[in-house]
Amino acid sequence: MERRQKQFEEVRPDFEQYHEFIQANRFPISLLLDGVDDVRNVGAIFRLADGARLEKIYTYNSKIIRMDKQLKRISRSTEQFVPYEHLPDLVALQALKTSKPLIGLEWTNDSILYMKYQLPKEGCVLVLGNEERGISQEVLDLLDACVHIPMYGIKTSLNVVVAAGIVVYDFLNRLM
Repeated sequence: MERRQKQFEEVRPDFEQYHEFIQANRFPISLLLDGVDDVRNVGAIFRLADGARLEKIYTYNSKIIRMDKQLKRISRSTEQFVPYEHLPDLVALQALKTSKPLIGLEWTNDSILYMKYQLPKEGCVLVLGNEERGISQEVLDLLDACVHIPMYGIKTSLNVVVAAGIVVYDFLNRLM
């Protein structure tokens, strides 16, 4: 007997109804991309946010402020389904901070293991930094907390999308 993977239309035959359900039932975690400019990473972040049904993606200190053909291709068109917004300045970032805690994914003197962070029931905005420079100082100064992933090898960093995926799914698991 031949096995085949079911198509999306077979699993969720009424796309509009399913889309409305997703829009109304997003998990209370957003991502803030601080200076993340590699289109491959931004596209993959959109795929992560769609797959995890995250609330929103924010960009800050970014050259990528609009969707272009390459980004749409890499994100596999998930930008159609994931709300996103570019924060143009520090005032906009400070306004975001009033809505939910800003939690940096960055190894600092004060960061704690992501598994030990007490995630608030209302969720958070997980802040991801540039792969070379990390989270900018102006954003670090606004964070409510920083979490990190333990690193056991020689290098002390992961790809930003891989790191985000690890922490996002752990946070989702704890919210459920």
